Amino acid sequence: MKYQVLVKTISGKGGEFWEGFKKMPTEPMKGVMIESSWSLYGYWDFVIFFKADSNENSLHFIGEVLRAIPGIADTSTSPMTVLKEHKM
Repeated sequence: MKYQVLVKTISGKGGEFWEGFKKMPTEPMKGVMIESSWSLYGYWDFVIFFKADSNENSLHFIGEVLRAIPGIADTSTSPMTVLKEHKM
């Protein structure tokens, strides 16, 4: 299943979070693969798209791996369902 996690960093700590996150491997744990990450403007600072083979592994990734990176103030995770694939 595919997920998105929105990341809010502590004020002035976005760089600290990014330095920690960019060291994370594409497969940070068994059953989880990071697909892409984006910086945002607004309330949320970053969005990370990842796949997990189970909801349990997605919870472990967010709670134990991602949130261990310094600088995070808040996260919001949502599973995603494809409605239509748009090809170029």
